[in-house]
Amino acid sequence: MLAMYLAYRLFLARDKQHVFNRSILMLVYLVSFLTIPARSCFETLRDQAPVTFAAEDIEIVNAAVTPLQNQMWGTVVIWIFLAGMAVVSARSVITWLRLAKVISTGEKIRRDGYTLVVSDNEKFSPFSWMRYVVISRRDYQTDYSAIAIHELKHVTSHHWIDLLIAQAVCIVNWFNPAAWLMRDELMLVHEYQADMAVIDSGHNPQEYQLLLIKKAVGARFPSLANSLNHSKLKKRITMMQKEKSGAGRKLRALALVPMSLLALGVAGVPAVRAAVSAISNSSVTMSEVSEKPSDGKVSVKTFKVTNINHDGNETSVVIKADGLGDHLTVSGGKFITSGKSYDAKSLKCTMTNGTATITATFPFSDECKNASMSLLVNGEDVPFDLENFRNKAQTVTIGDNAAASSKQSSTIVINSNSSSVPDEMEILLDGEKISKERMNEIDPGKIASITVDKTENKIHITSK
Repeated sequence: MLAMYLAYRLFLARDKQHVFNRSILMLVYLVSFLTIPARSCFETLRDQAPVTFAAEDIEIVNAAVTPLQNQMWGTVVIWIFLAGMAVVSARSVITWLRLAKVISTGEKIRRDGYTLVVSDNEKFSPFSWMRYVVISRRDYQTDYSAIAIHELKHVTSHHWIDLLIAQAVCIVNWFNPAAWLMRDELMLVHEYQADMAVIDSGHNPQEYQLLLIKKAVGARFPSLANSLNHSKLKKRITMMQKEKSGAGRKLRALALVPMSLLALGVAGVPAVRAAVSAISNSSVTMSEVSEKPSDGKVSVKTFKVTNINHDGNETSVVIKADGLGDHLTVSGGKFITSGKSYDAKSLKCTMTNGTATITATFPFSDECKNASMSLLVNGEDVPFDLENFRNKAQTVTIGDNAAASSKQSSTIVINSNSSSVPDEMEILLDGEKISKERMNEIDPGKIASITVDKTENKIHITSK
């Protein structure tokens, strides 16, 4: 929208071809919002036939690790967006109520095709809304002819529909300066049309321009109604004095095409796509009750990378997870490869009988070098060292019936009877170093989290 608005301002705004310019502005709205489903369809078709290679089924096992510092910025942006929509919507409703009050309190005179409302309220400039033309009693008695032609042009051209669309766009795109600039530009084109209707009807241009200057004061309804005293009087008077633009100047509208393609190209830059997808996928939650309850035991949490897919534009990582209980929340994902960081474009989750499948898609297709990935699962940061994923990770088991792993990995068992910890591991309970004997006395039900730090050979236990 911003790109096409700039092209309109540069190539079309100063031409005297008001009907055409009005159509172009409405076309900008249409094209701007049609790109959303069009891009979604394109991405769906692109994803239907990916070129896929499967990595070995390598198991990466993690336990309840240190809770991630919440990546809340995406959620915060969403709430700011919704708050802005609420504020603009409330202001629109207040303006509509003020407008309706002025119409309801005035004297109504039925005319052919519209209703004239004569108001005793002198502080409002003449305006039109839907099929109502509102004018003060003083203007009705003195300058009625020119004002009536002006406002009736708004009514017969259905300008109020344009304003409803423009205001709806401002509510949704309140953060976008182009939305507000587009609305002002559309209202200015409306005034150009209404001014020319007065001149074409035979009124003296100089006298009409003096009338506009005289009516420059007075309250207006800028978002919903067409007012006679639209603020850009200098542009309106200048436009009245121009010659009608030639038909060939309409070809300038073709400049909107490369500008829109440029905007789509910018939106396709990986950094921009990653930023947008981080917001759109800031919270993905799936929840399903397990058919096999845990009987009060806290089970190990395991994550298994089963596939890494490249389709030429994106990379998807498929992960199987067990031991997550009966609730799965995935929000946020980051992939680091070759020194570059990518936020997850999309996160898809399913939960069946306690086994979860998570598919994280990232906006890049390069081969993985020095790769690592992290996901926020149930509020915990789960790291994946994809570069060394052939090495079996440590398994942390919490429960009364913890069994040693059959795979070639270290196993740490904590229960009320006996515990098994490698000799080289240092044990810390709430930051305080403890012995293995002291660890044997810990009630597993009172453990909030366990972090295994393989680089420093430490076990961090946090109590509830």
